[in-house]
Amino acid sequence: MFINEELFTPDEVARILKVDKRTIYYWIEKGTIPYVRINKKVVRFRPIDVEEFIQKHLVKTSDIDEAVNEILSKIS
Repeated sequence: MFINEELFTPDEVARILKVDKRTIYYWIEKGTIPYVRINKKVVRFRPIDVEEFIQKHLVKTSDIDEAVNEILSKIS
């Protein structure tokens, strides 16, 4: 099977997600973000997995409004 897909490095994913590279490694350790381990030290990410990670963690405005209302009801 031939895979014609570029893999991202942890640095590239950190730039895409605008987080520190240490955060990427933390997410790897916790199993939060899917990754490909090439050998003991080389970690890469498939673009589709990064996109799915973003979609999974996307917060919709209605979700935010609901969360804010819940917090306000607790402190009122």
